Amino acid sequence: MRKHWQIEMPVDNMPVPGAPKSLPEFFNHDEEDTLNFFRRLLAWNGSIVLLIIGMGMSPVWGQEQEVIAGGRLLFQKFCVSCHGLRAVGDGPLSESLNPKPADLTKLSARHGGSFPFWHAYRTIDGRNQVSAHGTRDMPVFGIWFRIPDDEVSIETEWGDQVRGRIWQLLSYLESIQER
Repeated sequence: MRKHWQIEMPVDNMPVPGAPKSLPEFFNHDEEDTLNFFRRLLAWNGSIVLLIIGMGMSPVWGQEQEVIAGGRLLFQKFCVSCHGLRAVGDGPLSESLNPKPADLTKLSARHGGSFPFWHAYRTIDGRNQVSAHGTRDMPVFGIWFRIPDDEVSIETEWGDQVRGRIWQLLSYLESIQER
């Protein structure tokens, strides 16, 4: 009577070069042959994993850089006048403001080493009140970072665009944190 592992397997079902042609052939090898088989299997699968990771990282890294670059442009357009080009709170209007603009390169340091994404998000969209930014209804950067409170606006393209702008801006701010 044949055991289940004695059934012949076609070679084309084994994706690894040098794999045994049948299970009995595999089980009849000595320990060194078995180790060589598993080494080849690991090397072959490892190469595939590295290839997939390598292929996946380049576009993702490139996209991340595009998001950060978009955030840098938004920062230059809406934030530089108070926070300055280097985001340290030394913009051209900073002298006339009380309190002085925050050093945005130290957000992580002020929050235990982690970038305070949601705190910063709510500050930008107006939910966290910052007196220097103006009222919730009209922050200094106007409607560009605010979604009106009505249900229609929350579900529209405008809401998606606002969330995208804030995400870009926060990605940029996170990229300039002092380490």
